[in-house]
Amino acid sequence: MQENFKPQIQIRLKSDFKSVFLLNGTFVENADKFSYPKGEPLYITTLPLSAHLLPYTIKIVSNRAVENNSLCRVFLHEEILYVKLLPRNAYIYSSNSNQNISHHITIPERMFHALKSKNLFQAKKYLSQNLLSTIDDESLSEFFKDYTTIVKDEFNIGLDPHIKGDRFYLIDDNGKGTPHNFFMYDNLIENITG
Repeated sequence: MQENFKPQIQIRLKSDFKSVFLLNGTFVENADKFSYPKGEPLYITTLPLSAHLLPYTIKIVSNRAVENNSLCRVFLHEEILYVKLLPRNAYIYSSNSNQNISHHITIPERMFHALKSKNLFQAKKYLSQNLLSTIDDESLSEFFKDYTTIVKDEFNIGLDPHIKGDRFYLIDDNGKGTPHNFFMYDNLIENITG
């Protein structure tokens, strides 16, 4: 009797916080890389090992997060589905309205978010004079216009010797991730290559 095997998709999972995971209800300590039947719903529950973070579950269907999508970044690149889990902080009640828990945001992420907020002046503050002398405002906006999100590539650290500079995935509306390298000089973006 021949068994019916479903095609598999490779999934890479990352988070910036220590955690154990439930994949469809099964405990796993390390879920960095695993295969899963293509098209099947996948439930990922993160159980943070830090008291100030709260657990949550995301649901992924057809390469898209359909539940708790604000707590993750999910994108497809070269038939690998990348899932980046974001921290969910416990609510902090304080009379001081300036108390916020902030996360480390890189220079390329700051520049990208400034562009998406249509704050071209702020976005250009993150570019080196050398780069600014080679592009105009329209070219800068045009380069990033088709992308909705940026995610630092923490999935391939140490796996791909060809990665130079800081690599990020720029993600479009369809959830497709395109890798770009951001070369830095003196804490400013000197060059961006695909």
